[in-house]
Amino acid sequence: MTEPKSANPCCPLFGVKSGVPPIGIGILLILFAVIPVAIGMPGLPFPVTIVFVAAGIFFIWMGFAR
Repeated sequence: MTEPKSANPCCPLFGVKSGVPPIGIGILLILFAVIPVAIGMPGLPFPVTIVFVAAGIFFIWMGFAR
């Protein structure tokens, strides 16, 4: 008799089992928020920059947590 398969979802987040896509998205979000400020260009408004950096950190964490 065969054992039932575990209750894993059939499709992982972003279509792959590794955490590489969310980590890449997180790095891009952080870079888009920080680089304009670092090179002296007028960047995004401060609240938007904070949201981008926070979302980037979340995506990186989500990628490593897989």
